[in-house]
Amino acid sequence: MKTKIDLSFFFDGSMGFDLRQSQQYKKNMQRCIKASQQLMTEVQNNSNEIINSFSISYQNKIKKLRDQIKTDKQILVIGLGGSSAGAKAINGYLKKNIYFLDNYDPGHLSNFFKNNNLNDFTIYVISKSGNTYETLAMLNLIYQYMLKISNKNFIKKKFIIIVENTNNFLNNFAKKVGCKIVEHNPKIGGRYSVFSETGMLLFNLKPKLISQATNAVISKLKQKNTNDHCSPIVNAALILTLQQKSKIKFNINLLYEYSLKNYSYWFHQLFAESLGKNQNAITPMTSICPKDHHSMMQLFIDGPRDKLFNIYAPTTSNDFKKFSSLNLGNIEDKSPNSLLQAQFQGLLKTFKHLKIPFRVITCSNLQKDKALNILELLAYNIIETIILGYAQNLNPYDQPAVEQIKINTFNF
Repeated sequence: MKTKIDLSFFFDGSMGFDLRQSQQYKKNMQRCIKASQQLMTEVQNNSNEIINSFSISYQNKIKKLRDQIKTDKQILVIGLGGSSAGAKAINGYLKKNIYFLDNYDPGHLSNFFKNNNLNDFTIYVISKSGNTYETLAMLNLIYQYMLKISNKNFIKKKFIIIVENTNNFLNNFAKKVGCKIVEHNPKIGGRYSVFSETGMLLFNLKPKLISQATNAVISKLKQKNTNDHCSPIVNAALILTLQQKSKIKFNINLLYEYSLKNYSYWFHQLFAESLGKNQNAITPMTSICPKDHHSMMQLFIDGPRDKLFNIYAPTTSNDFKKFSSLNLGNIEDKSPNSLLQAQFQGLLKTFKHLKIPFRVITCSNLQKDKALNILELLAYNIIETIILGYAQNLNPYDQPAVEQIKINTFNF
C-alpha cells in the first residue's frame, strides 16, 4: 500500500504500556484473524460480490459500459447515501467537476435550477431499490422543471438511471420514459458500492489502477502479519480493544487534507450503518483542521477521553512556494507547506503528551499517486469495517433500524 498507517502511539509506551501485551488485545486479535479468514474464504470462493467488484475483470466490464455512454461535459448525480457518497468522495479528492444532489431539500433544488442550465447536464439518477422516496422526489421535481425548458425526446437522452432490474418505481419510470438504464448490482448495498457501477462509471479510471489499489489492501489480509500497522486485522483488533479497555465512543477522522472531507462523510455511513447495531457502537465523526483548532480542539483536548482520532497527515502542495514579506507575523518565517506541517506536528506532540489515542494515516505525496490514494482509502475502510462486523458477530451489510423511519414517514 502507498497509504501508511502509524500505530506507534499504542505500542511504544506512550500510553504507559504496550497495547500488544494486553490480554484483551490478544483475544481481539484472534477474533479479527478469524473474521479475516471468513472474509478470505469468501474472496477465494468469489462469494462476496463487494470484494468481487474490486477485481480487474469487474472493472473491465464497467470500462466497457462507460465507453458506450456519451455524456455532456457537466454531470449531475442524484442519489442519497451510498448511491452517491463514494463517487462524491472521489470527486472531491481528485477535484473533478461533478455536481451532486444528495439530500432532499426543495429550496436547495430550486436554487440549483435557477443557477444552472439543466440542458447542459448528463443526469445520473441512482437508487439500488428504485424506491428511495427522497431520490424519487428529486427526480420528480427535476423532470417537471425540464419539461418547461425542453421536450421529452431531448430529456430522455439526458438521464442515465442506475437501478436494480426489478419491479420498482425508478426502473418502471425509466422504461416508460425511455432513459438509458444501467443495472445496479443487486448483491452490493449502497454504502459498499463505490467500486461497482455506482461509483466507477462516473470516472475515467483505468481498471489496472483500481485493481492495483484494491489488491494492495487484499494482500494485507493474505499476509496475516500481526506486526503490520497497515493491516486491517491489526487495526480492527486495536479498535475493539480501545472500545473495551478505554471506553472509546467516537471514531474521529481528523483531516489536514481538506479534499478528504467527502471521503470522511462517506466513511460516516459505512461505519455507522454497518456497525451501529448494539449499545456499544462507536460513533464516527469528522474534524477538519486547522480550522477546528479554533473550535472543537478545546473539547478534544480537555473533554472526555472517549475518542479515537484517525489523523490524516497533510500532503505537500505545490500551489504556493512562500509567503510574501507583508509584516503579518511569524507565519512569514515559514513556507505555506511548512506552516501546515508545523500545526500537524504540534497537534501530534500535544496528543501524545496528554495520552489521547490516535493513529496517523499518511498518503503518498506524489501527484501520480493521487487516484491511488483515494482508492486505497476506500478499499481499506471497506475491509476494516467488514472485519469489525464479523469479529463482533454483526451483519455488516444490513441496516434494519433505518426502515422504521420509512414506515413512520408514510404513517404521519
